[in-house]
Amino acid sequence: MPESPSDLTSDGAAGAAAPGGDERGTRSAMRRYGGKPFIFLIGLIAAGIFTLGWGAALVSYGDGGGVAKQTVAWSVEDSSTASITFQVSSGDPVTCLVRAYDRQHVEVGQKDVEVGAGTKTVTTEIETVREAAMVEVASCREQGTTK
Repeated sequence: MPESPSDLTSDGAAGAAAPGGDERGTRSAMRRYGGKPFIFLIGLIAAGIFTLGWGAALVSYGDGGGVAKQTVAWSVEDSSTASITFQVSSGDPVTCLVRAYDRQHVEVGQKDVEVGAGTKTVTTEIETVREAAMVEVASCREQGTTK
């Protein structure tokens, strides 16, 4: 029940304002909604920092180690030997892992091959436990790294 005619709105309904005027209601609204834009801004900044960090990690840990390898040719010499010719480009000496597989894709031989810095073409033979069906350069890494 309104205490005085001034507590009625223009349509005659009782006003819902708290005693003491509209100021208290505004403070309540600020308290209720005022922190959300600030929290949103903090979330937006955190998302930006996360995105920049993720991008830096992809660039840093990507396979851009500066070593490029390409198989030129491979052949099966006999039931216990296969050979491969491949090219490696690197600024530092590298160690390449060469693997031979049989028809069931089971590894039948492997060999570490040391290659000097620069662009080099290398031919190597791999001893196998049975006849190989395929030979590949599995990886090349700069010496002294675990990549």
